[in-house]
Amino acid sequence: MRTSTGYVQLDPAVIEQARQMDLLSYLQTYEPSNLQRVSGNVYCTKEHDSLKISNGKWYWWSRGFGGVSALDYLIKVKDYSFVEAVETLIGNASGWKPPPPTPSKSEPKVLLPPLKSKNSDKV
Repeated sequence: MRTSTGYVQLDPAVIEQARQMDLLSYLQTYEPSNLQRVSGNVYCTKEHDSLKISNGKWYWWSRGFGGVSALDYLIKVKDYSFVEAVETLIGNASGWKPPPPTPSKSEPKVLLPPLKSKNSDKV
């Protein structure tokens, strides 16, 4: 299990770019030795032979879940945090800093007790 390094906000465009990469492209690029062709356009990984990749989707039959992107694979199978998975797919894109939040001026809330009952029969 990986340890959390704190809150990191990523640019939504970077997150969307990371979601666009399918698992087959990721494995062909970054882990070609882990990719194994089963038949036709169906692939699996050498680590997990029940994890099948086909038509832009993947499913891990022995565990009963799947996904559509490499981001899903890194989070669900490799146990990466969301930020680690995005940084793995895109590179170190966490340099984007959101604008500082504007302090909200809220008025203090007033607590209103319930109205007094005519008698004390009910609590």
